[in-house]
Amino acid sequence: MRWCFAVALSAVLGLGLYTYWASSHENGLRYSASFKVDPDSHLVGGLSGIEVTQNGRALVAIGDRGVLFRAVLSRGPDGVLEGVRWSEDVLLSADDGTPLLPENRDSEGLVLSEDGSVLISFEGQHRVVRYDMTGALVAQLPVPLGFQALQSNSGLEALALSPEGQLLTLPERSGAMSRPFPLFVYSGENWEQSAAVPRRGAFLPVGADFGPNGAFYLLERDYFLSGFRSRVRRFRWENGRLSNEEVLLLTRFWQHDNLEGISVWQAPDGQTRLTMVSDNNFNPLQTSELVEYVLTAP
Repeated sequence: MRWCFAVALSAVLGLGLYTYWASSHENGLRYSASFKVDPDSHLVGGLSGIEVTQNGRALVAIGDRGVLFRAVLSRGPDGVLEGVRWSEDVLLSADDGTPLLPENRDSEGLVLSEDGSVLISFEGQHRVVRYDMTGALVAQLPVPLGFQALQSNSGLEALALSPEGQLLTLPERSGAMSRPFPLFVYSGENWEQSAAVPRRGAFLPVGADFGPNGAFYLLERDYFLSGFRSRVRRFRWENGRLSNEEVLLLTRFWQHDNLEGISVWQAPDGQTRLTMVSDNNFNPLQTSELVEYVLTAP
């Protein structure tokens, strides 16, 4: 009897683990392509923020060792991603013009401004800084008390710019499984914490962007026994509040690597594409890759 019970319990646990590890979900998205990055520079790695430009033919990315990258993307006749060539990398500098020190260079989120500058979020020394494309510091945004209270290695991972010009950022951790993630909003003078992102399960925020239709897309990751899985949630952003939450993507463990950055953009054919990039943590057992999905439903 005990043997039968043990076998049954093992079967139930095994089925549960298999479901946890193997489940995937695509809702209104279609997988398009994955492309492992063959770095042209020893600096390429730790990719954690991305913005696709030039109608899908180029990108700007940030690495978590304070490096800003540019790359050229090659695509087939149908727009499917076929390759990437890294064309430029520059070190971000401190206000005195010297490269950032290791203890304050953990750059995570990236936003391109209309004036050609870039806004970058950092963790460790939690802050958001404006740089030009040469890596020179232009201005540091105010640092509210809410930033100072964040955990050291779980700071401002995600950064996004709304159609109205509001800058949004949120930390990787909320402090408790039942506590929502605080959403900080900057409209030009000060940061306000007027909204929050509901926490669902073990997933943690790592990237964010606004799509062509003004919706807010949040990339999240889960980690278990050396494997990663990813989730993309979409929200309506209206009057400083999030609503209409839906899960567009839930991957299996090891389906992709450690996806951390997301860019949501409209291709010349009118399709909305989600391009994501993985952070390899400069670990030889991980890979840097670009992953694209196409939005198939509004």
